Amino acid sequence: MGGWDFSILWHAGQAVLAGQNPYCVLFFYYPLPFAYALVVFAVLPEQVSFWTWVAVNVALLIVVFRRRFWHWLLFVPVLHMLSSGNFDLLWWTMERGVGRHWRGAFLGALLTLKPQAAFLLLPWHLYDWLRHDRSVLVRWAILTILLWATPLLWQPNWVMDWISVVPRLTQFTFSNSPGLFSLLKAWPQLRIPVAMGALAVFVWGIRQSKEIARAGAVLASPIGLFYQTLALLACAPAWLLVPVSIIAAALTVATQTFIPFTLIPLAVLAWHLRARRVHRTVVPT
Repeated sequence: MGGWDFSILWHAGQAVLAGQNPYCVLFFYYPLPFAYALVVFAVLPEQVSFWTWVAVNVALLIVVFRRRFWHWLLFVPVLHMLSSGNFDLLWWTMERGVGRHWRGAFLGALLTLKPQAAFLLLPWHLYDWLRHDRSVLVRWAILTILLWATPLLWQPNWVMDWISVVPRLTQFTFSNSPGLFSLLKAWPQLRIPVAMGALAVFVWGIRQSKEIARAGAVLASPIGLFYQTLALLACAPAWLLVPVSIIAAALTVATQTFIPFTLIPLAVLAWHLRARRVHRTVVPT
């Protein structure tokens, strides 16, 4: 991809530095608060900044997985992330710090700066806070409102500017998602059954483990692209997900649809449901 995603974000940061509206940058769809954070990258030349960001992403993998980081380098969403320079690994890493505490509420608020990633990474935590610690849920709501509302003080129209450039949800965008909605590419007449199935999977998943909830959210999401299956990084062993992701990518090229990428969340579900069955059948000695 040659840093395609990163180039868009770098130019958005450049626009902020120049005092311009970042929504003048073609394909920049993030909320305004995130544009201000991109200034950190925009102060460097684009290629220097891009390779610095690639190095940071590799460092994140090393920090999380230690000597096993190389196990995930061939996971297709990771390969795409490194080549395109997108920020999905950053969101995934931040989610690891989300919990029943102030830091978790703060990191959860930051996750909302990419709504399609938040849809995959946050719901289980929101449900967990609702059940076990509503004070954290309130903190998250307050921090999220402050994060999104503060720029209104000097740019009161930013939300409308953002909404005006965000692509509309259509049959085409639905079918490019990596979940059940990708079925609409081949069977557009199934829109209502697919939507109902997606809702059922999402609601069921959120009441399970975090890994199952995340796989359910990927299957249920009507937005996003194939590489957002990076949210499932480490939700099952690398020996399972890496080959499945490569097979999914090959089948996607062969079929010209993103339907094969449903194999990744399905593999996560299969792994955890099998583990649950095995655990239940173990007789204590």
